[in-house]
Amino acid sequence: MSKVIFLIQNGVDFLNLLNQIKKTPSHIIYSLDYESHKLLEKKKIVHKIGEDVLTSADFDKIDSNTINCMKNYFNSHKEILTFEGIFLPELIEHEFFHYLNFQTFTAYVILKILENEKASLVIDFTNFGDYIKKITSFKKIKHTHFVITKNPSLYHDNIKVNFNLGKIPVNLALSRKTFSRIKNPIQKFTNEIYNLKPNTQNKKNILLVSFDPLQYEEMLMEFKRKNINFLLLNLRKPAITNKKSLNIIKNSESKIVDLNQFSKYVKSDILFAQKKLENVIQNIFNDDLSFEKLFTVDKFSFWFSIKNSFRKICSSRFGESIQRIYLLNQLFTKFDISKILQWAEVGQEEKECVLVGKKFNIPSFMLQHGRYQNSKTWDKFSQFLGRFPTPLLSDKQIVWGEITKKYALSYNHSATNILVGGSPRHDKFFNLPPVNNKKSGIILLATTGTHYISADSCTTSSQIKYDEYIKEVYRIVKSLPEKKIILKPHPSPILTKLAENLINEIDPSIRIIKNVELHKLINDCEVLITFNNSTTTLDAISMNKPVISLQTDSYANDDDIVKAGAVLSISEIKDLESGLKKILYDNSFRKKLMEKSTSFLQKYMKNQGCASESIVDILSKNI
Repeated sequence: MSKVIFLIQNGVDFLNLLNQIKKTPSHIIYSLDYESHKLLEKKKIVHKIGEDVLTSADFDKIDSNTINCMKNYFNSHKEILTFEGIFLPELIEHEFFHYLNFQTFTAYVILKILENEKASLVIDFTNFGDYIKKITSFKKIKHTHFVITKNPSLYHDNIKVNFNLGKIPVNLALSRKTFSRIKNPIQKFTNEIYNLKPNTQNKKNILLVSFDPLQYEEMLMEFKRKNINFLLLNLRKPAITNKKSLNIIKNSESKIVDLNQFSKYVKSDILFAQKKLENVIQNIFNDDLSFEKLFTVDKFSFWFSIKNSFRKICSSRFGESIQRIYLLNQLFTKFDISKILQWAEVGQEEKECVLVGKKFNIPSFMLQHGRYQNSKTWDKFSQFLGRFPTPLLSDKQIVWGEITKKYALSYNHSATNILVGGSPRHDKFFNLPPVNNKKSGIILLATTGTHYISADSCTTSSQIKYDEYIKEVYRIVKSLPEKKIILKPHPSPILTKLAENLINEIDPSIRIIKNVELHKLINDCEVLITFNNSTTTLDAISMNKPVISLQTDSYANDDDIVKAGAVLSISEIKDLESGLKKILYDNSFRKKLMEKSTSFLQKYMKNQGCASESIVDILSKNI
């Protein structure tokens, strides 16, 4: 029987959708993402989840398709998109992979739905109107398209700013453009009033890129103790975010680089280059034929459905890079920079610093910033991940311990370029006075969110499983006498918003804490619960706190931390209650778990409590 099919994405005009549904009593509604699923669910509108039409083979195809597109999408334009020896698309491939994988995923889902359903009419509230029109025209199906308000963007197009106004927490989510407009004059003002401008006469400065003083206080103080000049260059999040970060900056005698101070020297060059870039992009995007062939599912191209957002991304981000490359050239010309230390190897701004630094023969170091999942699942995505990308851009990498070194060697990285230093951000965790909060009653839930790397992590089902775990944690803790749950969301604006929405749905009285340092929360808790073996597992173990890791993705059980028994790994919701009660009430079980945790940490993290000294010693060599 012929049907009317609705396809819904996040950003739908709900009143219009409701009106269209009323006009077509016989219909099937498909949600194409988690947000639209939640909206329909909240409004009690019966629907199907689009991705359920995919097979495991489809997920593999999506991953392969995305990787192929990433390798080839600007291949024929490499020469004209290379600026100062830097291939501009390479700078955003980490973020762009996230973007493209989800677009490809959605295109696959739409095609499979329309292949499976015998539709007489397709009504879509999506960004894929052109693509759907191609399919429906081929299949001789009527089609109606409604524009939605949400346009796809890159991961860092929205910036989250958290700070305290007195005792009042303030949390802002700003566009990248708005954030830059606010940040630049504030940074200039703070540099002037607190005398944070660096001195061009200082020799052998080490440039620290995108380091948060709140996390790396001990390392900054160690630079001061060793009388080593260092500069902070924070291109996304500002170095000063609250009173404590300001005090750290002052006490460590940090100096903050404001790249905008160099604008007066190269302003006209930047404007000329950006104008030239716009002409280049216009010419490239006029060549629809090659893009159509590349961005295709079976014989249907989704190119024209992503063309405008894709072009906007390229124009904006490449233009940013050109500006920063000019400014970085000025920085490296006017200041004596001996080394670059960064932790986000795949970040756009970090790549710019390292690559421009190479022109000045400045060696670069990548410091491990988190616990790396070592499942082979991620091998094919290594180039796009913030952990051991292949090839490695930095000259050397500093890892936390022998386990991570072994992992890096498995990626064919040179042993001479892998240095074991420990984790400086964990020094404070190890050095805090021991506190026995076994009976504090606080269950700390540290949310992370789905990865959105592989196709099977883009799914609504992944997020639903994630939500169900959180609901179950709440239910269990609620039933336990004298226990309470506190939630610490992931700092990403998107992930924080998802967590907040869910908590408001479950129980708005649950405490959500954003502007308190994690080590303080861990210090006060009885048990930490997190997801997929995130870095917070090590944070808690270093403070002698037991950890439950809720596994929403199959790869998580392959991790070394699970195999070592260092965390209580829960892969089925039904096992959560018994697991949590064992940790809370079975002293023998808790003791054995902590013994395994401590043993694993000894192998994973060298120089416990004194890693900052080790890192600074490594960097001070040959200065």
